[in-house]
Amino acid sequence: MLSAKDYIVLIFLYFSCSVIHAQLNATTVGDAEGQGNNCFIITRDLLNQQGGVWYDNAIDFDNDFTINYQNNFGSKNANGADGMALVFKRNSTPLIGALGGGLGYQGISPSLVVEFDTYLNNTAQEGLLADPFFDHIAIMRNGNPNHNSADNLAGPVQASNMSNNIEDGNTHEIKIEWIASTTMFNVYFDCVLRLSLNQDVKNTIFSGDDSVFFGFVGSTGGLSNLHQVCFNSISFVDNLQLQDETICANDDIQVDATIPSGVTYSWTPTNGVSNPNIANPTFSPNSTTTYTVTISDVCGDTTVDDFILTVLPNQTPTFNAFLPICEGGSLTSLPTTSLEGVTGTWSPALNNTQTTTYTFTPNSGCANSTTLDIVVIPLTLPTFNVVAPICEGETLAPLPTTSSNGITGTWSPALNNTSTTTYTFTPDTGQGCVDTATLQIDVIAPIVPSFDSVDPICEGDTLAPLPTTSNNGITGTWSPALNNTITTTYTFTPNTGECAIATTLDIVIEIPVLPIFDTIDPICEGDTLAPLPTTSNNGITGTWSPAPNNTITTTYTFTPNIGECAIATTLDIVVEIPVLPIFDAINPICEGDTLAPLPTTSYNGITGTWAPALNNTITTTYTFTPNADECANNTDLTITVIPNIIPEFDSVNPICPGEFLQELPLVSNNGITGTWLPALDNQNTTEYTFTPDAGQGCVASSLLIIEVLQPTIPSFSLPDFICQGDTTVILPSASDEGITGSWSEPINNQITTEYIFTPNPNQCASVIEIEIEVLPVNELELSIELISEPFSDNQIVVAVATGGDGMYEYQLNNDIWTTQNTFSNIRGCDENVIRARQINNCSIDAIEIFRVLNYPKFFTPNEDGFNDLWNIECLINQTAARIYIFDRFGKLLKTISPNGLGWNGTYNGEIMPSSDYWFRVDYLGNDGSSRTFTSHFTLKR
Repeated sequence: MLSAKDYIVLIFLYFSCSVIHAQLNATTVGDAEGQGNNCFIITRDLLNQQGGVWYDNAIDFDNDFTINYQNNFGSKNANGADGMALVFKRNSTPLIGALGGGLGYQGISPSLVVEFDTYLNNTAQEGLLADPFFDHIAIMRNGNPNHNSADNLAGPVQASNMSNNIEDGNTHEIKIEWIASTTMFNVYFDCVLRLSLNQDVKNTIFSGDDSVFFGFVGSTGGLSNLHQVCFNSISFVDNLQLQDETICANDDIQVDATIPSGVTYSWTPTNGVSNPNIANPTFSPNSTTTYTVTISDVCGDTTVDDFILTVLPNQTPTFNAFLPICEGGSLTSLPTTSLEGVTGTWSPALNNTQTTTYTFTPNSGCANSTTLDIVVIPLTLPTFNVVAPICEGETLAPLPTTSSNGITGTWSPALNNTSTTTYTFTPDTGQGCVDTATLQIDVIAPIVPSFDSVDPICEGDTLAPLPTTSNNGITGTWSPALNNTITTTYTFTPNTGECAIATTLDIVIEIPVLPIFDTIDPICEGDTLAPLPTTSNNGITGTWSPAPNNTITTTYTFTPNIGECAIATTLDIVVEIPVLPIFDAINPICEGDTLAPLPTTSYNGITGTWAPALNNTITTTYTFTPNADECANNTDLTITVIPNIIPEFDSVNPICPGEFLQELPLVSNNGITGTWLPALDNQNTTEYTFTPDAGQGCVASSLLIIEVLQPTIPSFSLPDFICQGDTTVILPSASDEGITGSWSEPINNQITTEYIFTPNPNQCASVIEIEIEVLPVNELELSIELISEPFSDNQIVVAVATGGDGMYEYQLNNDIWTTQNTFSNIRGCDENVIRARQINNCSIDAIEIFRVLNYPKFFTPNEDGFNDLWNIECLINQTAARIYIFDRFGKLLKTISPNGLGWNGTYNGEIMPSSDYWFRVDYLGNDGSSRTFTSHFTLKR
């Protein structure tokens, strides 16, 4: 029988309503992810993933064992890949092998591998692993996935006995069974035995090692799928079994025995079980009980497990009582272990200011909470009358040693009449729960009375009486009496009873100032007179009178503003009479004659400037403006300009170069005589100048331009070349500019010829020469080559033309012409036509007809007249070709010829179901060699 203390020291892992789950010792690697409850994602549905989960739970192949788990291979069939594998190896170090067709185990050696392969790897690009076309199981060793190697120990076989596809999105039951006595290794898929291996793997693979470890790996490559694994039970791993538990009396606990493939659960005994037929009932027995669960899974296998649920009695902890304390007294920490040895914590926190009930909460174990009261007695506070403030240095009476409420004691520190002090009263001992008290006595420092300063006044101004109360409330009197004739210091004496000291105030008396101004230069009558300054050079502000006058010399008086300690002053401004400038008259001139500059100084000495600028083409009045420093008025001067007579002549019509040019007249149409320069020129356009003879008055030169035209060069829209024999080109009788003429000879379409165009007379145009090249017409040859694999979804053909100038363009099936000679995405069995020609069109088109190989991807044998038969019509001309049709298990259903009717979707008179079917065709390639092609098509009903 356990004692109460024994129960207390027990450590409980779970309490009321907790749930337990068994776990393996797992480590993930690569892209694998844990999902909880012994479930893992090996790869996400992503390309080029590889993941694994490994366990440090050792296996000895001298003993029987079973591993029950579930796999989900994703939901993508045609485009899904690649699968998962269970791997046994000699250490628990997490590893990951090659991805894609390597399924994540390729390269792990030594090893025993159970692979679940969902992708056909049978090409050089994907690896030649001899995979069948169905999803399969195989037992491999030493990390080699090639089924044609000696490392293929068993299989491959179709994984499911119901379907060639296990990428169906469903969870599949996997069971691995090892029978040590017969060295038999069995693999079950969805409860059906699919593959067995009879071999002493401990010695042949693991060299007799007693500790072998296992894990799951998987991968994707150029295609992908979601790969997942969950465990049911593993016979050699103890920590998958139920664990013993402990609860307190009247508590309960939930225990979970769920396995992923469990179907029925039965618990015994049933007392204290909430529901004996579910995986995770709640247990609440009155006493310690051993419970057993029997589990049947989807395959009918039975698992039995048990656990002991211990029930402990409850108890109440006790503690010694605490004596009352005075408020604020020392309070020791409460014990965290009871008299019975129960540990726990107290709440609330300790409080030495008021009586409190504290609650003890046990840390763990089967113990109840309890309480403890600690009494706190309030303190009595001594009371005293307040002491009125004193002025610094006044006498201070002794403080009473007995409080108003009868408590005796002493004060500290000693009394101080120079600064404010807080005194503490300490009660004498033996008076119970009494507190200390404090009393503050304020000592006021003497105040310095403060007053606003008084602005300086001018000698003799009125002086206002000084205030008898300071700004800070101190009353008193001033001395000596006020004086408005001299600067004086006045003293303020506080009245009796004021806690203050005397202070002084200065009042300044200023001497009046004479304002000073700069003299003003004389001005010319009517000139602008700038306003006089209202502030003197020595800072006196004021006003002037009378108003400014720019017509007569005046004396102005400056009167200082009120508040200025200054006297009035005067200023004289002289106004001068302006002078009229005098100049000589200017004789008239002919238009264009030289005009001498006008003088800038008048006969009476006035300097200035003229406007506008001199003009020798028109009569103009000029205005003389005196300079700014001259006291003078403006004056005008007119200069007469007589207009020139222009000699007039008839214009001369333009001529062609070399034409006769008539001499120019020496008398103008308006009777002016003169001479021409330069000499006449009938080759170039020239400007001629007529200069009048002297003595004819105001006459001017005259200009005449005679234009010598440049001959027009005719242009024609003719081709640079023509093809030999071309009859479409004609030589036009008029140029693009409208120049008419004749050609040296008619068009010649056999040889390259140079033609001369001669313009008709009187058109001022040039003779031109034009060459038209005649190109030969080439006969082209065309060769084509199919460079893609037969039956490829993207058939590619290359066309090459020869026999011409090397500049070619091509056309496929009457589409657009292009300089590209490679054509792709050619489909179907119909004839295709490629044409070639020279880009300059001087050639005879070359033509080639060809076919590409293709096959139907599906057919619908429902006797509706459309797609009822399946055949490869592209091989209809190959009588020796043969086509072999298989079902998904590799069974031969039909052999047909391309020139026959084809397959109608039956076998031995039975209608075959909708599905994918495989075929192999033996035929001759374009080079005459024997070829073989394998693929599949769909039968739809």
